[in-house]
Amino acid sequence: MRKSALLISGVLVVAVLATSLTAQQAKPVATTQKPTDVPTLLFEMANTMGMLRAIQQEDSIITLEHWAKGTVTVGTQKYDVPEYRMSVNYAVPGVRVDYQRQMGTGKPQRTIEVVAGGAAWNETDRGMGATAARDQAKQRAVLLWTTPMGVVKAAKMAGNRATMKAAGANAWTLTFPLPAPAEDVTAVATVRQDASLLGRANPAALKILTGTYVAQVETTGAVVSQSTYSEYGDWNYEDYLADIFQPRRITRRVGDTTFDLTTVNTNTYNPYVIMPVPANVK
Repeated sequence: MRKSALLISGVLVVAVLATSLTAQQAKPVATTQKPTDVPTLLFEMANTMGMLRAIQQEDSIITLEHWAKGTVTVGTQKYDVPEYRMSVNYAVPGVRVDYQRQMGTGKPQRTIEVVAGGAAWNETDRGMGATAARDQAKQRAVLLWTTPMGVVKAAKMAGNRATMKAAGANAWTLTFPLPAPAEDVTAVATVRQDASLLGRANPAALKILTGTYVAQVETTGAVVSQSTYSEYGDWNYEDYLADIFQPRRITRRVGDTTFDLTTVNTNTYNPYVIMPVPANVK
């Protein structure tokens, strides 16, 4: 009798755990709903990218890591970028961009640019050798809040200052001010329900995965920039998939500098990402 009770209890525990895991790992869901207000549009965007988890469908993305390669053009000079890593923390707002640029077979030059809150600095190695870059805080904060998931979060923070309007049968523009220290910057995101924004998906999967994606973000005001995104997919390693979608192709222009990047790998399982402000920068 006791063995039977233990067996039944074990089955119930497994069933509860399986239900819980299913809820937490829910896949992005296709939608044909046409958002008519900002909250609905933001929900569709977050749902499409897999940001909403568990039964409560709450935004679960706190941190992420993104690796890429490509090119960077500064003025008229174009460099190869063999390594690019962006580490993001949305909860304690900050971003670290660590990349190498190289001309031909020359020695790569490493650059590490960081912002956390209203402080900006450069590093010689990750978390080491900090020198203040105070005039770059707004520009680097713009990078954080114009990533696809940053758009959703920043627009939510803007509250009723965020507005939207139709930009075609399956497209909208979402306009909102960015959080401090970039509060004098306005972002306009072009959002589309478009299967062509997906990457690494077979034709049969496109209809299932079609959702609401950020295609472009432009900023005006204190920082003028333009970012474009396409080929959304789960770019974690094959044995580490999370059904959280990030763009594979990214272009980003600020001033005379343009990055053209192709995603190599992501970690969307809320990795350990911190960027404490160094004492000499405070």
